[in-house]
Amino acid sequence: MLQTYRAARCAFALCLLLTVIAAARPAAALQAGPPPTNTPRLTAIPTSSPRPTKSETPTRPPTVTRTPLPTSVILGTYETPVQAPVAPIPLPLPPPKATGDDVVVVMLLGSDTITSGTASRTDVIILASVNRTAGTVALVHIPRDLYVYVPNYTMVKINTVMNYGNTKYGEGKGAKLLKETILYNLGIKIDFFARVDFVSFQALIAKLGGLDISVDCALEDWKLKAPNLTYGDPESWQKVILNVGRHKMDPYTALWYSRSRMSSSDFERGRRQEDVLRAMWRQGRAAGVFAQVTDLWPEIQKTVETDMNLQDVLGLAPVGVSIDPQNVQRIDLAPGVQFHYQNDLGAYGLLVIPEGMSEAMTNFLLPPSPNRLNGESPKIEIGAGLAYKGLDQVGGDRLSWEGFNVKVLGTEGMVNRTSTTIIDYTGNAKPASLQALIKLLRTSKSQVIQKPDPNATVDFHIEMGRDYASCLHPLPKDTSIPTPGN
Repeated sequence: MLQTYRAARCAFALCLLLTVIAAARPAAALQAGPPPTNTPRLTAIPTSSPRPTKSETPTRPPTVTRTPLPTSVILGTYETPVQAPVAPIPLPLPPPKATGDDVVVVMLLGSDTITSGTASRTDVIILASVNRTAGTVALVHIPRDLYVYVPNYTMVKINTVMNYGNTKYGEGKGAKLLKETILYNLGIKIDFFARVDFVSFQALIAKLGGLDISVDCALEDWKLKAPNLTYGDPESWQKVILNVGRHKMDPYTALWYSRSRMSSSDFERGRRQEDVLRAMWRQGRAAGVFAQVTDLWPEIQKTVETDMNLQDVLGLAPVGVSIDPQNVQRIDLAPGVQFHYQNDLGAYGLLVIPEGMSEAMTNFLLPPSPNRLNGESPKIEIGAGLAYKGLDQVGGDRLSWEGFNVKVLGTEGMVNRTSTTIIDYTGNAKPASLQALIKLLRTSKSQVIQKPDPNATVDFHIEMGRDYASCLHPLPKDTSIPTPGN
């Protein structure tokens, strides 16, 4: 067993970082041309799965010609930009005043290269704050299309900063420049960084025996029929629908799931990447793989580019062992709140909204508030009928992201329900929790059964139904939950 999971034995932060490469682009040899991407959201299951054709392959929007804005003197220690910016340079975002105690922030990166050296783009940036005192972790996904001011340079997309730093200041300096860029634009001081490639990710999933993950929102996208086929050949692709449910993913499917963006946004892709991170941590912890960090450190250093040393990693390991799932939270960033769209930058991009970003970054550094459910601290149990096996885990994982303490019951004794049903044993004594359950499980008040019971060991009993709504497609009419490739 220990040999099987050898490559997965790492501290919590390093287990997380090995997954962020899931959104990295394929190797250069496979980059002849992408499959269709960024198409409108689908509303119905297609009757057939046509292969992509060259006419379906999207082209980049034409470059917008514009007159650069004049440079301006930047407050603080930064110099005047050396290149005229395409958008006004913002003032530095002040660091959050409240940061909690004993917080370590790790920048997890995934690039579009598979070898050591300069990364051409850093398309995955996830920040993880580990609060060792509170025993909590927060994740925030930084969209690759965010335009930021690079100190002493200009306004560019954040996924190009690391490559610019390596080119301008020397190999290995890109991560330092990206840290400074995040400090300036988001107010977050990065303690460590770690970067890996997608080959290491797939190898890790293989060592784990595949990835067990809850798919909360159905997904449709083109997928290679086999990982070794030619990326630019339309005949290599097939359209795949991944329905809501609990799935066992092989390494390439896990990579595909994390990278897909044809029928979703970069924000939704970031949420999937965070789901994958948490799934990997759970499997690693369940297999007892956190205790071998010292022995495996030389092996980790071969596949992970990082400025962490062994003692830094060992300082984070206890959190990975002891943390409860409901204490791993994600901070969602959204257009109109933390960003606004900008179409005249020469390419599609996002710009920071300072007020919304400051609030999000404060929440990122603080442990989850015990009052995020109005202090009700509800106890939840959730199950699903045998015909819908896996929906209990899907619902439980969805609720734990929001701070619910959830016990997954499985299928024994559960009713095969058409609609998700919530039994409230509190007599409506915890209304905030009930409203949150209705919203998160996408059900309605009509599916709530009031059954006050002072002797109940839980506050709410939930039985998932087959109409659990998904983002794209409902569950298939039969009782199976298909996995692509099977």
